[in-house]
Amino acid sequence: MTIPTIEYRGHELRAYSHQEFPLHRDPYAKGPRQFSSVVRIDTIPSREVKARRYATLFDSGSPTTSGDAIERAMQYGKDIVDGKIEPTGL
Repeated sequence: MTIPTIEYRGHELRAYSHQEFPLHRDPYAKGPRQFSSVVRIDTIPSREVKARRYATLFDSGSPTTSGDAIERAMQYGKDIVDGKIEPTGL
């Protein structure tokens, strides 16, 4: 398994995604596929004891593929680094 990682303005961004199951987290339940994601932000070189982690907030509904969730998490991380949003950490 590879973890998508990019370097952005002196930070390392890593994104993780996982599938959310509808109705009591039952993987066999009928319903649309939905994914959530987490972005991890670390400075380069690492100066903090722990990297910051944030759950991605989606404006236009949950993504339906893992790749889309990763892509949105990376953009969310870039917005955090740029100071466009002030999220709360996990």
